[in-house]
Amino acid sequence: MRTERDVQRFLSESAIPFQDLGDGLFVVQDAASGLRHLAIKVEPPLVVFRTRVGSIPPAGAANREALFEELLRLNGAGLVHSAFSLSDDGVYLTAALPLDNLDQNELQAVVDDIGMAVSQHLPRLGFTSVN
Repeated sequence: MRTERDVQRFLSESAIPFQDLGDGLFVVQDAASGLRHLAIKVEPPLVVFRTRVGSIPPAGAANREALFEELLRLNGAGLVHSAFSLSDDGVYLTAALPLDNLDQNELQAVVDDIGMAVSQHLPRLGFTSVN
């Protein structure tokens, strides 16, 4: 059975720059991939990945519906391990993996998928930086 120590080891062995904030929370800060504030939280039985990518346009904004449609399209065709989601305070990229059989390759694949989305999809969506 995997634990938060395994997640920490996988991050260290992958040379992914991160901070250990304790209580199973790790934050990836990787300028090379464009990732800022990617939270990785060990919440048994899952490992949850989440980063805020921008604000939700206000109701009635001209681009709101088009943005939501594009986020859904990217979820279906542009992302493999992660997905765009909405929260009260913004648009997020999120992913979750089972902790029990997590391996280093799976963790790296999710971080890479989110990094790819940040570098390739966010500028096209009109998000200028990861918040």
